[in-house]
Amino acid sequence: MIEFDHVAIRVHDLEESINFYRKLGYQLQEQFHHDKEYKWATLKLGATRLEIFESLTTESSKIDHIAYNFDHEEEVLSMMNQFGYSKEELDIFYGDLNQKSFFIEDNSGLSIQFIKKHKNQ
Repeated sequence: MIEFDHVAIRVHDLEESINFYRKLGYQLQEQFHHDKEYKWATLKLGATRLEIFESLTTESSKIDHIAYNFDHEEEVLSMMNQFGYSKEELDIFYGDLNQKSFFIEDNSGLSIQFIKKHKNQ
């Protein structure tokens, strides 16, 4: 049996990324530097771990997007205000599964999707 463990993403600025993901509710678990190659941090949100690292030798991200579900639209819109987005600026759409959804970007340009949960989820 296998279970999900974590997502690891390469970011442009580790400290800015830690601050970004803290606004989403993540708690910093550990942070360290590895000589001249990279800086690394592990963050946790509930049972989900996110590992972010700033490579000191390369520049690109390796993931298309990370998606989060939400229950309460008012709560997530308030969170988006912390990132400088108003409701009118969010490109809210209904995808193939007819779920309300929108994307923002973190400080490294990684797409973050927010999906309104169906009542039966």
